[in-house]
Amino acid sequence: MTEPLYPPLNTREFIAKWHSAVEKHLIAELADLLPRLAAAPHGSDLGPEQYAALAHHLAYALQVAGSSSDGLQAALTYLKQASATTDEIPQPS
Repeated sequence: MTEPLYPPLNTREFIAKWHSAVEKHLIAELADLLPRLAAAPHGSDLGPEQYAALAHHLAYALQVAGSSSDGLQAALTYLKQASATTDEIPQPS
């Protein structure tokens, strides 16, 4: 189901929609790049859905790194926690 198109009611809603659009764009770009990165030695050929799930986690980790005072360490902590919580690559929500 697609979101109905209507102008944002206020600045907060505009910013929320902007961040959502940027996140979707980053995830799409990362999902396209991941197969090429995984093609390096010891890489595996995952399906498009799995690359999209990985891209979702990487995009979130980049947001964490940019917004946390711990920077890259906070992003790595997130990625470690995300990888430890499941035996399968989770699907993006």
